[in-house]
Amino acid sequence: MILVRGGAAIVGTALLATAMWLYSVRPGVQAEELEPIRTEGRVGAVVSTRDFRVRVDRVVAARSLRSTLGAPERTEGIFLVVGFQAMSMKEPLTLQSVVLETPGGLTFRPGPRTGVSAPTANDYQPMIWSRSSYVFELPRKAVTGARLVVGTGGLLPQLSAAADIDLGLTGAKAAALLRGAAEGYDPRAARP
Repeated sequence: MILVRGGAAIVGTALLATAMWLYSVRPGVQAEELEPIRTEGRVGAVVSTRDFRVRVDRVVAARSLRSTLGAPERTEGIFLVVGFQAMSMKEPLTLQSVVLETPGGLTFRPGPRTGVSAPTANDYQPMIWSRSSYVFELPRKAVTGARLVVGTGGLLPQLSAAADIDLGLTGAKAAALLRGAAEGYDPRAARP
């Protein structure tokens, strides 16, 4: 009886040690492997993915935005308004993933404040261009080198499509854009 209990303890300990070893060497999944398949492009050019096409028409900087609630919405940083056109290739779709990425690895989601909105199309139809704008709030130093990444998102992002668009905001162009930042800009009235 003692041999059975002693053997069970040794086998149990061996199984526990094996489980701990397997846990430490488990295969890791890199975040980049879960990213959608990106198609790169630049501002003013049509970027085609297998699911949609998109073209950034304008990038506007603003120190404040006109609000429907009265006083303009101000920021300590800058509002970046990106106007673009998009269309679906095969079936109606929604661009669920829209972010602004910086070379430093920061990402910003569009998130206008209360009372401030931009004209945004919810669904994009096949072969029909639709205009949209997104408003991003970010620090002034994050404007240089910013890129717009627009994608279909979804349950399995590694199988989705995304357009990675260089906004052309090099050091000199970003500085000029910031110097000319509008006061009281109305993203609803502007058309790409």
